[in-house]
Amino acid sequence: MEAHARALEALRTRGTIPVFPLPDLVFFPHATLPLHIFEPRYREMTEDALRGDRLIAMALLKPGWENGYDGNPEIFPLACAGLIEEEVRLPDGRFNIRLRGMARVEVQSFEKESPYRLARVRVLEDRNERDGPGVLEDKKRLLAVCAGLLQEISGRVSQPLALDSDVPFAAVVNTLCQSLAMEIELKMKLLGQDDVRERCRLLGEILQERWRDIALRQAARQEPSGGGVH
Repeated sequence: MEAHARALEALRTRGTIPVFPLPDLVFFPHATLPLHIFEPRYREMTEDALRGDRLIAMALLKPGWENGYDGNPEIFPLACAGLIEEEVRLPDGRFNIRLRGMARVEVQSFEKESPYRLARVRVLEDRNERDGPGVLEDKKRLLAVCAGLLQEISGRVSQPLALDSDVPFAAVVNTLCQSLAMEIELKMKLLGQDDVRERCRLLGEILQERWRDIALRQAARQEPSGGGVH
């Protein structure tokens, strides 16, 4: 964790970070993200990051990005800074890297826009990141909902997902926020929550609603057809 703390302190002090925008990905603190870097401008970005503090911010492109992707289409200002924990440099100059989410950031301006964007950002603090009173129950409830949803989808009895007490609360919540399939607008809403317990509650509500929808559709398919009047 020392490398993480040093990198985050460097970001707070310097206030700038290279930005890698994508159209369909929302990155969360504490989650991990494998990336294949192949565009020349982002190869250069990765080279520069590896020579420096190894930080890259992942940002979401705004709708309509297709019309100007080769330039600098608009991004949402809420992003997430990540630390390159592992990298593999391929013979042709491409990279495979693994990012670890460090902190949410607000993009305030751009220091440069070519060949890649370097943003001036403000680091956003998350409340209730650390385990504390009530957090264990929050984790158990969230994982129980995930298990119920999995059972509804698969049709098989599912045990509550295993809870490793060593996994921090924020890592559990944010990893699920990032990895579970849902509308990109909902993921941005989750990222916008500055209280991890509130993010956990909101994610639970989203999954409960999905669980109900799936259960209703499956019940409708199982109803016998017929024209009887009751």
